[in-house]
Amino acid sequence: MARQQRDLNRERMWRRHIAKQPGSGQTVRAYCETHRLRETSFYFWRAEIAKRDREAAAEPKAAAAAFVPVAVIDSPARRESPIDVRLVGGHRVRIRSGCDRELLADVLKLLHGESVEDRPC
Repeated sequence: MARQQRDLNRERMWRRHIAKQPGSGQTVRAYCETHRLRETSFYFWRAEIAKRDREAAAEPKAAAAAFVPVAVIDSPARRESPIDVRLVGGHRVRIRSGCDRELLADVLKLLHGESVEDRPC
């Protein structure tokens, strides 16, 4: 039987909710009610993501160059402070407030070894 293609947007959405729930101070049931999520889906995705993470950790390290999940925490940090991103290949990207998102996406794709469409600079 062919394996279904993963819906990465759905997985990202569930990763965010699973990461936020413990810090919310709410039970899983209350968190799901607040965010209009099905509790059974929450438990399914929590187990599924843990399984996927275990499988990814078991893969050879050479193939493990991928983005890692992060949690963005609201804080009163100064807007002028740059964000430092250190990539697996040793590259470092410093992002300042007001950065052009499309340009940043293209730079990250290039550093990851992907091609980008020709765009004028």
